[in-house]
Amino acid sequence: MESLKQVTKDILKAIGSTPIEIEIKKDNSLKDKELLIIDVKLEKAEDLLKENAEGLRALQHLVRILVSKQDSEQRFILLDINNYKKEREEFLTKLVEDTIKKVRKTKAPVTLEPMSAYERRFIHMKLAEQTDLVTQSTGEEPERRIVVRLYP
Repeated sequence: MESLKQVTKDILKAIGSTPIEIEIKKDNSLKDKELLIIDVKLEKAEDLLKENAEGLRALQHLVRILVSKQDSEQRFILLDINNYKKEREEFLTKLVEDTIKKVRKTKAPVTLEPMSAYERRFIHMKLAEQTDLVTQSTGEEPERRIVVRLYP
């Protein structure tokens, strides 16, 4: 865990960001892998969070690569900066609720905004609980989006 914290700190330092705090939590929700959540607090996180958090995703990818080279253990790593992902998941949950209401009311398909693979998966999982609705991803990256419609 200390090596994971150090790798994260080193990458942030290399890009000119000094973390205020780095906290690593274990989550046992995955069956076959250990899930580690790295919560980073930064004073200035705007550059990493702009343009749909492309910088955050790139940073997470770098951390995963460097950690996998140091450690052969099967781990899944999620990186969050200033609670961006947590707040985004709250937004997406509200979006799902609103979309469900709209599709049921209008009986017409609803196409959501382009999203990252992680966010699309989150939406698909939330909507999988609805037996009267079906979801489908359409388009090509970075414009890939979800269409929600009534089950035929």
